[in-house]
Amino acid sequence: MGLIKIAIVDDELTSRNTIKKYLEGNQVYEVAADFPNGKPALEWLRKNSVDILLCDIQMPDMDGVELMRHVHIIYEYLPIVAISGFDDFNYVRGSLVNGAANYLLKHELTEKQLIKVLDQVREKYRIIPAGNPVYHKKGFCISGEEGFSEERIKDLVEREEIDFQCSNLMPVAVSPDYKFMDGVNPAEYKRDVSRAIIDMLNQMLGEKYQYLVYITKKTHLLILISFSEERSNLFMINTLSNLVRRLQQQIIRMLDITVSIITGEVQQELGQAIQSATILDGLLEDKLYLGGNRMISSVTAKKLQYSSREVPDNLWAQFEFEIKNNIAGCMEPLQSVLDWMEKERTEREIVVRSSKKIVSLLKGEGLIEEQEKNQMVTRFKEYEEYEQFRDEILELMNMIIRKSYQLRKEEYSPVIARVIEYINQNYTKDISLEKCAEVTETSYTHLSREFKRETGMRFVEFLNRKRVNKAKSLLIRENISMKQIVELSGFRNYNYFFKVFKEIEGITPREYLAKK
Repeated sequence: MGLIKIAIVDDELTSRNTIKKYLEGNQVYEVAADFPNGKPALEWLRKNSVDILLCDIQMPDMDGVELMRHVHIIYEYLPIVAISGFDDFNYVRGSLVNGAANYLLKHELTEKQLIKVLDQVREKYRIIPAGNPVYHKKGFCISGEEGFSEERIKDLVEREEIDFQCSNLMPVAVSPDYKFMDGVNPAEYKRDVSRAIIDMLNQMLGEKYQYLVYITKKTHLLILISFSEERSNLFMINTLSNLVRRLQQQIIRMLDITVSIITGEVQQELGQAIQSATILDGLLEDKLYLGGNRMISSVTAKKLQYSSREVPDNLWAQFEFEIKNNIAGCMEPLQSVLDWMEKERTEREIVVRSSKKIVSLLKGEGLIEEQEKNQMVTRFKEYEEYEQFRDEILELMNMIIRKSYQLRKEEYSPVIARVIEYINQNYTKDISLEKCAEVTETSYTHLSREFKRETGMRFVEFLNRKRVNKAKSLLIRENISMKQIVELSGFRNYNYFFKVFKEIEGITPREYLAKK
């Protein structure tokens, strides 16, 4: 037995999407169609039958009461559930007098309440689904890659399951610039945004132009618009340009996100249009480095070339060294890893894999929790722009460094914590205990004594260990000269660097490098 078919008529996009979301996957009810006002709904109902109609009372052009009267001329016994935003008994009673079978109040609408009302109507009217096919007038949505084929679409047209002319077609690729927040399921969020955009297309294209929508695995929308009655290519191009501009503005205003849209050229054959749409979808992958919020034509778009090279081992080795030995120094090698991928324009799969490796290394050192790591990995799988990866990783690293600094403040007295922070920020410069005493406004003698007591090391020993650790980190990089290592570590000259390094590590810098 088939599902009970429901049509929704409501001028509020969020209201329609809420009801569709509540009924998604329901084993009894399915939404066969939805409309922003009464006129297109009435035209559709002249060719299609549903089991229950959900109808908003207050709508522009044709309100719910007028729609009920017209519908009951076509289908005398069709149950209609009135939807109202007003908790007013007289207002609700008016809708019931005009033929409503039941009612729903928007401010009380929940999935449980919706199903309860539908069940009451189903039992009262003893509805048994007939299983009749629905004739899709416009805007048929294709799910699954196999459905987006010339053979499948032509078959649907020939069997009159969709109303679509396979000529004068213009492809459009739409990729919302999704915002992923903590606590939000990325897959559900992307589906909700896609539904909302399809509803916007329904309202904009109305009954004038036929179109199909294919939602890809990456939740891009590939749209084929048929201008079968038009003959001027210039007219079609201008019409499409106006459409995508309006769509972009609507998405920004209603969904509070930006969007990337690529338009194709006029194609006379369906197969060519499908192939062109697939090429547009490939161009959307360039959001990774070009960013989102773009509206371009395929005529001017040029596909980026990506690299399959992995991040060099020496960059990973330096980052891992800093994680284990000096969390405050992690930012520089992390930036090097991120900068390398961006400059190289590595493939998205490598960016995702490398981002997962970064958070796994941090988790391995106990710097983040398992749940936090898993949440980030889930978001990495959905990100399409490189800046999303970079921003989240750098924000995480900054948070870890701030937490480390806070722990240091708790471990040491305020004065010594301030000195250590000063060393971490200035060890590459010519600093001294005298300068630290000046910065902390304490006496040289007192500071020297307290520093040794709290850290277990004299100031110069602590500073040299900090500089040697930096030198070891740079030695791991391998592609930096010894002269640069000496300078970047804060040592005055090579001889002094060599002497201090061997005293602390027991081997020379070159022996350390050979060992690594």
